[in-house]
Amino acid sequence: MLSREKPHILISVTKGLGMHIMMENSAANSRLQLQLRKNQSDLAAIGLGVIAYGVWSVIKTVLYTARDRGSVLAPIEGDKTQLLIFWAALGVMLAVELALRLYVGRCAIVEGRGRKSRKAYIVLALLMAISSFAMLALLVYAQVRLNVYTGIENEVVAVIVEPTSDVLLAELAIAALRVKHLRKKQRGAGD
Repeated sequence: MLSREKPHILISVTKGLGMHIMMENSAANSRLQLQLRKNQSDLAAIGLGVIAYGVWSVIKTVLYTARDRGSVLAPIEGDKTQLLIFWAALGVMLAVELALRLYVGRCAIVEGRGRKSRKAYIVLALLMAISSFAMLALLVYAQVRLNVYTGIENEVVAVIVEPTSDVLLAELAIAALRVKHLRKKQRGAGD
């Protein structure tokens, strides 16, 4: 009689241990899913912010140029060829910045919605943040060391808004890398 009960108890303990392990794996997968969804949501929201900032940059530059047309265009006011070159160059630069921000933001939104995207947008976001920070540093250097002032309101806006853009791009890169890491971890846990 005892010999019959021992295998039954052993099987029961083994099943219980297996269920316990399965429940622990399920809880870990649930936490992983929750983290992944949170980071994907963050990534999509930040991507939308990058696009909005690109649109804001275009509007800001056009309004600034229109408002301060005399001081901005004074050196080339009489030469129609130089004016044409200026407006064409400004248009191309604004189009390129907007296109880059649309690309980075759209890739982040796509990845945030659960689809895969290339890693190039992460590198591009970091390069944009670094170049923006360098331009801000040059602006501050020009104003402090070289006494080149473009107007106090322009300086204050640039010093406040540009770092916000840099932080936004850096957060995008961090969230994208987290999403990629969590997806990789999830694939490893699913095997």
